[in-house]
Amino acid sequence: MKTIPSFDELNFEQTAPGCTAEYVNYMPRGKNGLRCWEILARTGDGILKIVVLRDCGYKIDGEVIDITPFTDRIGRNKEICRLYNEKNISQVFLANLFDMSQPSVSMIIKASCKK
Repeated sequence: MKTIPSFDELNFEQTAPGCTAEYVNYMPRGKNGLRCWEILARTGDGILKIVVLRDCGYKIDGEVIDITPFTDRIGRNKEICRLYNEKNISQVFLANLFDMSQPSVSMIIKASCKK
């Protein structure tokens, strides 16, 4: 049985101080070819953020991504497209974040992101 490497909590704390991890998606080979962890994090104020830790081989890079607020389905779909295309967040993570299936995320990306 293969074990999934846990994310480096020290790097997580340095990248997103004061945040707690709520969901972790490990990808042995992300869209950029690097091993990475996509982490849904909550700040002390209750604001959700995405923290991405990428294993570059010689160091682990961290990035905090803010989620743009939206009020309707069109805004949600634009945010899904932005996170997928600009920030390289996986469809599986986006499905968990927006409480939908991965095939639904794929359909949104195909329909909304091509415009």
